[in-house]
Amino acid sequence: MTILRSLVCVSLIIHTCYAIAILKDLAGPHGIMIGTAANYYRLSSGEANYTNTCAEQYNVITPENCMKWAATEPQQGKFDYSQGDYLMAYAKKSGQKVRGHNLCWGVYNPDWLTNGKFNASQLESLLTNHIANVAGHYKGQLYSWDVVNEAVSDSPTSSNYLKTNVWYPTLPNYIDVAFKAAAQADPTAKLFYNDYSGEWLNAKSDAIYNLIKGMKDRGVKIDGVGLQCHFALKYGIPNFTSIASNIKRFVALGLEVHITEFDFALENSGQLQQQGQVYQNLLNACITTPGCKSFQTWGFTDKYTWLGTSELPLPFDVSYQPKPAFEGMVKALQG
Repeated sequence: MTILRSLVCVSLIIHTCYAIAILKDLAGPHGIMIGTAANYYRLSSGEANYTNTCAEQYNVITPENCMKWAATEPQQGKFDYSQGDYLMAYAKKSGQKVRGHNLCWGVYNPDWLTNGKFNASQLESLLTNHIANVAGHYKGQLYSWDVVNEAVSDSPTSSNYLKTNVWYPTLPNYIDVAFKAAAQADPTAKLFYNDYSGEWLNAKSDAIYNLIKGMKDRGVKIDGVGLQCHFALKYGIPNFTSIASNIKRFVALGLEVHITEFDFALENSGQLQQQGQVYQNLLNACITTPGCKSFQTWGFTDKYTWLGTSELPLPFDVSYQPKPAFEGMVKALQG
């Protein structure tokens, strides 16, 4: 039975209102969370359609930018939690869990870090201090942290599978360092590795699997893996069978698997029905694969998307009306 609570009103010649399903309510019986990335500037702007839709439909949110390094430590040793705290207050009021994002990445870092030319010892100190402060500030408040984001190369080899960035190769064990620091700073948060293009069985997902298996073999605490799922129709329809098989092998390592940043870009509005089917099939792959515990899109309205509105990647249109993508999610959740 469809759970209805939200009213959507449309102004045509007459004013028409109709009820739509509530995703988080439909997801409850499946034991999964339904979520979205949320933007601090949109939340604080007072745009009611944005704040209300986010609160009404989703039970977990990921801060789009406001917990990244550039926002939280813009100057060395000087921390700013104002944006993150605002998002946390919104989530608490809305009854939502929060996935912290992220504690360590090769990009979206402040200039002082990117251009600092630090040696290995200095980088380790900076990394552990940052995580101790940021994860410590939110200790006990978050469902999870994306501790390290997008570290694996898009073309991994057996001898070198990590991207060159501010951390690597100068600090070759930086991933272990980050996870150990996060575990110490917030023992209750679940700790995730998050990446793109490793959603199905391929060389990159093999490298991610080997990275995480190695961490577990070394006794490094890691609780889950995030599969981002930034897809586009111009590159074809995802292989959902392969995605499910990939989820299963990560679950077999003792991990939770989250779909963390899903969007499906289109070339034109004539492809909306195909998009709806992809949304339905990917969510169904999560629902039917034990261990997949969360399904999140990277935003929820085409009005605000990192891809640009013309790509039409999200479940609601620019007027916050549900699209076939939303309907596909409802169909998957209704089983």
